[in-house]
Amino acid sequence: MGFEIILSIVVFVVVILFILSFIAGLFMFNITMIPGSPRNYFNKKEEDIDEQVKEFFASSEQWVKENTTSVWSLTSFDNLNLKAVFVENKGSHKWVIPVHGYTSRGWHMAQFAKQYYKAGFNILMPDLRGHGDSEGQYTTMGYYESVDVIDWIKEIIKKDPDALIVLHGISMGAATVMLTTGEDLSNHVKCAIEDCGYTSVWDIFSYNMKRFFKLPAFPVLYVSNIISRARARMDFKQASPLNAVKKSKTPTLFIHGDADELVPFYMLEPLYDNAPCEKDILVVKGAEHGAASAKEPDVYYKKVSEFISKYLN
Repeated sequence: MGFEIILSIVVFVVVILFILSFIAGLFMFNITMIPGSPRNYFNKKEEDIDEQVKEFFASSEQWVKENTTSVWSLTSFDNLNLKAVFVENKGSHKWVIPVHGYTSRGWHMAQFAKQYYKAGFNILMPDLRGHGDSEGQYTTMGYYESVDVIDWIKEIIKKDPDALIVLHGISMGAATVMLTTGEDLSNHVKCAIEDCGYTSVWDIFSYNMKRFFKLPAFPVLYVSNIISRARARMDFKQASPLNAVKKSKTPTLFIHGDADELVPFYMLEPLYDNAPCEKDILVVKGAEHGAASAKEPDVYYKKVSEFISKYLN
């Protein structure tokens, strides 16, 4: 076989591999970074949702509807119209921003909102960009969402110059909260709760590619990251709550269930160990992803209440 034929075969194989890698990388981007897409791997069909879960969310939605004072709006730095549900506790200067997870929306945090409301907090539940009633085609898994949370903090301070603000995030919301605390925050932000957050977007995507699809990071995740940088202006490795907590001055309670398989339990340790801020930790035995508060509600809310009280009183 002549050299030219061999070279042609090599070039053909390389081109085919490149095309396949691009298609796979684009698929990965579409099923993760576009939360509203019907192709999103994590969007469940109505018939696949457990009846108890449906009932839980129905009661949560009803509570929010009955208690909503108003819906706030703001324009993000990149001209997206963002929405947040406001539940007022008249006369109180205590505020909480519950930050929801991936493919969720603000009012899905009602279980936490109820607890904070009983404790006298005003509540602002934002729909993160690309979720719920907020504009945006792409999620950035906490990267730009943290900028939006800072804007919501500013909106609270405009309304209440004496505001004492708590941030409480679940999963992607927890990553958002940690990325927020890595910034130079207003003194109005007193503490933060992060529940089952990940170390970085690269880490969590790489882990779940192996878990769900049995694929290594190379080449698909690398291609997907290039597409993300081009389309969403976000690098998976730069979106790093781990790097953010290293700069944090905000007292933070780190929570994780030790049966979490979606955001693996081992991610808790580096996050906690690398945070120089005042901090505490809660491990909930047997709790799966995002289920720590449901698994041990008394333990969970007692720990959260005690932690917050140190910084609000």
